[in-house]
Amino acid sequence: MRVWREGRKQGEFVWAGFARKETIGWWRKKGGEYVEVPAERFAERSDRDRQLRWDNIPPGFVVRGLMDPNDGQPLLKVVTRAATPEELARFEHARMPLLESPLYSAELPVEDDIAEAARENAQGELF
Repeated sequence: MRVWREGRKQGEFVWAGFARKETIGWWRKKGGEYVEVPAERFAERSDRDRQLRWDNIPPGFVVRGLMDPNDGQPLLKVVTRAATPEELARFEHARMPLLESPLYSAELPVEDDIAEAARENAQGELF
């Protein structure tokens, strides 16, 4: 997934699950770095019928993420929070992505800039 990192640097990480907002301190102590996922929409899968329930992300907001350093192989965790009663009724899912004002940027990353960031983050040959 494409993200913005501190200093308006773009990055691309493998999405590998979720980080609960309630445990964000633990993730940060472990070396987790805040990132943001710019998007226009998100979906949650209903726990009842397994169908996706879509909603728009308000303009100027991003999905909060956390880059888990994962022993040198960084992974993206999407930060979630408890659903409100209204959200639980609508999405039929107990957790929602944390939507916040951006720390870095809400702009959708540009493909050429992502390719350059991936080259900069690529690991060279070990032997």
